[in-house]
Amino acid sequence: MTLEIKERILKEIDEFELTAQKFLNKEINVKEFKGYSGGFGSYAERGGETFMLRLRMNQGIVTKDKLAFVSEVIKKFGIEHIHFTTCQTIQLHNLNLEEVVYIMKNALEHDIICRGGGGDYPRNVMTTPLSGLSQDETFDVLPYAKATSEYLVSVMFDFKLPRKLKVAFSNDNKDEVHAAFRDLGFIAKDNAKFDVYCAGGLGMNPKLGVKVLEDLEPNRVLYAVKAMIDTFLENGNYQNRSKARSRYMQDTLGINGLVEVFNQKFNSIQEDLMLNFDEPMIYNKKEVYSGDWRVIPQKQDGFYTVVIHPIVGDVTPLEFLTLNEIIDDDLASELRIGPEQTIYLTNVEEANLEEVLAKTDFGAHTIFETSVSCVGATVCQVGIRDSKNTLGSAIEKLADKNYSFNTLPRIHISGCPSSCGTNQIGRIGFQGSTKIIDLKPHAAFQMTFDGNDRLHEAKFGKVLGVILADEIVNFLGELGDMVEESKMGFDEWVDINQSKFFSLVEKYVG
Repeated sequence: MTLEIKERILKEIDEFELTAQKFLNKEINVKEFKGYSGGFGSYAERGGETFMLRLRMNQGIVTKDKLAFVSEVIKKFGIEHIHFTTCQTIQLHNLNLEEVVYIMKNALEHDIICRGGGGDYPRNVMTTPLSGLSQDETFDVLPYAKATSEYLVSVMFDFKLPRKLKVAFSNDNKDEVHAAFRDLGFIAKDNAKFDVYCAGGLGMNPKLGVKVLEDLEPNRVLYAVKAMIDTFLENGNYQNRSKARSRYMQDTLGINGLVEVFNQKFNSIQEDLMLNFDEPMIYNKKEVYSGDWRVIPQKQDGFYTVVIHPIVGDVTPLEFLTLNEIIDDDLASELRIGPEQTIYLTNVEEANLEEVLAKTDFGAHTIFETSVSCVGATVCQVGIRDSKNTLGSAIEKLADKNYSFNTLPRIHISGCPSSCGTNQIGRIGFQGSTKIIDLKPHAAFQMTFDGNDRLHEAKFGKVLGVILADEIVNFLGELGDMVEESKMGFDEWVDINQSKFFSLVEKYVG
């Protein structure tokens, strides 16, 4: 981040403070303020008296310095609600205006930018969380993601996008960052090049991405980034906000037309955007250690990553400060955030593994407990249903059943069609909805089944119907009992017992 950009952001934060004060004084309404504040990574929470602030963590990497800063403000302001997002960022909740402004300004000293954390801007560039560390990656995509992030920050004030632009880099075919269905995504290949996808996305009318380039030389990634920006600026919908996401260009241009326009833009770029990195090193993939799921051996001999999945994506202040203490004690080098709200403590030496595992035993212990949720309607202004507490309550109530590790699947739950809980790619997904019974509306969720986010297998879940919010825990309990009795895991069980599964679903959504 250049000094010029930093000074510009500081001036804009002063303007943000004045506008936010107008909102608190009722001089502008919720919708007007949301349209303005989103560009600063901040939104008014439900009720209109407090704010959320999203801290962009480039590529999901939280360095020792960044972690220490966030820990400092948590202690300074007594922040209680800390949430890890599916876009690899940290959200701080229930803040007053003075706290928001203080954090925004001081975060810049630690290379944390809130500007563009929401609104119609390029968002946090996502990367497979263990890039450069994973034994089974194709090659390390982190340098290219970092360069893309720096480029987007440097140009994001030069144009007005129709809507947000989400970019992701995947280092393997698991594609856990969903590069194949983001606004722009890069997939590492075994020939040390990238396949490039664009115009995909979750939310209303989700779409898988369109492959627009094959075998892109890695040092030319910024040409693809600029081509996407130019394509979106020229063909995005500025008149109808609900149709302004890049995925709608598949409808207006057609698949072939989109590929043609993108390549025209790509081939016409006159600027020198070439990167100067050494050719990527292709790795001989290894079989990842299959013992304790919370321990991942790195490609660096003698070093391990410890996995923590916070329940519903939230950690307590004490848990967050514990993470900072571990890093500060040099038991791990840095923290990384995954796209399913998982936390990774990297570069743990074998001698320290037992200590780190013990100190971080506050998260999930089963696949079901690694389920993914947005913050829900009790906090979010646009939320329809209380997704987070619905999931949290189900996890708490079913804990007494002591199901086996893989009896219930990871579910993905969102409070509204924005899909911040990535419900559409879950094996079982829930999206906030309403169910009419005896002419009266009831809190409910639309249920989907059999979503998949793996490259070449990606698909969105099939809608099964609408289930009452209060019945989700009962549905999952009955499902868990059947699977547990079979002595199989859910994935194996459902593949050979689909009739039983759908009969159970019909009982709750019929």
